Amino acid sequence: MGRNLSDHLDIAALMDNWSVSIQLDKKDAAATIHKELKKHINEFDVEMLITYLLFESRYYLMQKDAENTAISLDNAKTHQDHFHDTHRYFLHLAEGILFYDEGNYQKALHYFENAENYIDQLDNPIDIGEFHLRKAMTYYFLDITNLSVLHSARAAKVFKSSKRMEFLLARTQMLQGLNYIDQLNYESAEKYLLTALTTFEKNKNQNFISSTNLNLGVLYVKRDLPATAIPYLNAALQGKQKRILLKILYLLTDCYWKTNQPSKAIEVYKEGFQASIEENNMTKKWEFAMLHKKYEDRLNYEIVWQEGINYFQKVEDVYNVRLFSKQLAQYYADNNQHDLAMKYYLLTLT
Repeated sequence: MGRNLSDHLDIAALMDNWSVSIQLDKKDAAATIHKELKKHINEFDVEMLITYLLFESRYYLMQKDAENTAISLDNAKTHQDHFHDTHRYFLHLAEGILFYDEGNYQKALHYFENAENYIDQLDNPIDIGEFHLRKAMTYYFLDITNLSVLHSARAAKVFKSSKRMEFLLARTQMLQGLNYIDQLNYESAEKYLLTALTTFEKNKNQNFISSTNLNLGVLYVKRDLPATAIPYLNAALQGKQKRILLKILYLLTDCYWKTNQPSKAIEVYKEGFQASIEENNMTKKWEFAMLHKKYEDRLNYEIVWQEGINYFQKVEDVYNVRLFSKQLAQYYADNNQHDLAMKYYLLTLT
């Protein structure tokens, strides 16, 4: 190949640094290394080429570029006859992350379980810890809290062993905070989320700063502390993360109404409702509409909430069916409309 052994080792070291930069969400460093490695792609032997393509799929996943992720994975698969078990691990891991990012958590879990068949081949603790974090995140969104707790604890144990993994430990702590919210252990949730936020702020990672501020807002909303939630939600909003914008605006609107700040509530409501239309997000459009009827347009409260619940049933959004049916059932019970109250109470059991 016209390369000596030291050159090859330099490329291997650069590949390792690229992998770590991706795992630590260091986008600029990862982009620089990607550009450098690409210059040498024609000089790689087949094993190094496979590794490069699999890491490149992870690089594109970090950029939220699903199209190029798929291209890199397909290019890697053309050399599948030369795969060894570590390649198979990273292939299935990337496939799992791709489905996770699309919100298809059941398929993501399937590929993570395929990757787990080869986890014994890994010797880098960062890779092992990341696997458990990825699986814990997936279990969280599948509402399998106990397994999320188990894998997040395994990830934390690995990441606590080195200062280098502080960022990944903070990601794990954020997830542990969310699990504590699900378990109604709000004091522990607050502790873990604030610890994670401190690390993200130190590392100046705006994406995770915004996400953690949002999660703290969620925590205080669940604790019925809307005034405490507002500063965290506003801080999350300042991060300008489109991925979580609608959720922030919805919670902020609700908190402003709950704290008797109707003018601010209307302002944020209009922004959120318009954004949901522009993004063609029908779920959030209904959520904003129902929130408005709850506080401002009581005349149309019943009809809009009934239509909204019908929509959530149609799209099989079980969470929202239960959430809004519980509130509407309570409204009918308070107004002695017992047949309607029973109808919506039954929907909370679906």
